[in-house]
Amino acid sequence: MRLTFARHRNVLLGNHLREVNVAGVSVARALHETKSNRVLMEGNMHAAVVRTARASVVSLPVVTADSHVASVKLRLAAGMATTALLLLLPLPSAQAQTLGLGGSVTPYAGYLVTGQWYDGPVGTSLTTANTPMIGAQLSIPLVAGLSLTGNVGYASGDVRVGVPFLGGLNVGTNKLWVYDAGLELGGLPRGGTGLAPFVQGGVGGMTNNLSSSVFSTQSTNLMYSAGVGVDVGLSRNIALRVQAKDYIGRFDSQEAIGLGSGGNLSHNWALSAGVKLAF
Repeated sequence: MRLTFARHRNVLLGNHLREVNVAGVSVARALHETKSNRVLMEGNMHAAVVRTARASVVSLPVVTADSHVASVKLRLAAGMATTALLLLLPLPSAQAQTLGLGGSVTPYAGYLVTGQWYDGPVGTSLTTANTPMIGAQLSIPLVAGLSLTGNVGYASGDVRVGVPFLGGLNVGTNKLWVYDAGLELGGLPRGGTGLAPFVQGGVGGMTNNLSSSVFSTQSTNLMYSAGVGVDVGLSRNIALRVQAKDYIGRFDSQEAIGLGSGGNLSHNWALSAGVKLAF
């Protein structure tokens, strides 16, 4: 019985050893196959790198003295073409340069021909006598040929009562201010020369300061303005401006004497000349 157990044990041990040997051989074979695959992959990668490097070397351009000279000539030709294009481009015109910031101021002097405020009975009338006038006008260009204008003028003359057969009687003095803002179409632009007519239209006010030895009062009324004229260029920034401008308004007797009375819509013509200074 002991002999049979020992034999059985030896058989089991032998089978176990054979199984271990077979497993070892399988592991060794797997390791060998893994190593072979790795060597094959490295070889393939090496071959691919070599082929890529060879292709890169083959595709690299060959720089020669002739190709360098050709490149320099090409760059020189491109630079000359760019310079010629810049020289051919049109420069901004003088009229385009007048737009934008800037404007003009025109101090002027002239003569104010006044209209009658009231027409009384039997040919009587009330007005301010014709008188010299001074003033200044500011002009700011908006677009080509159109400007925003502002004006102020001053005159001082006698208050005159018209009497038939006797002419006029001076009964006081009137210190008169006119001021208006509007638009001007035409005129000489900044930097321009030659002749340039223009027309103006605007709205503003007229203030009459009346005084005499026995009274003193003031009246301000709404006034419209319309004018025509011409600019004569003397230089790029200086021009002579000649103008005729009508100040149209109605004397406000309610403010002056506290008594409302429908007076005339009078036309007061300012004939003036001034120097237009561009800035």
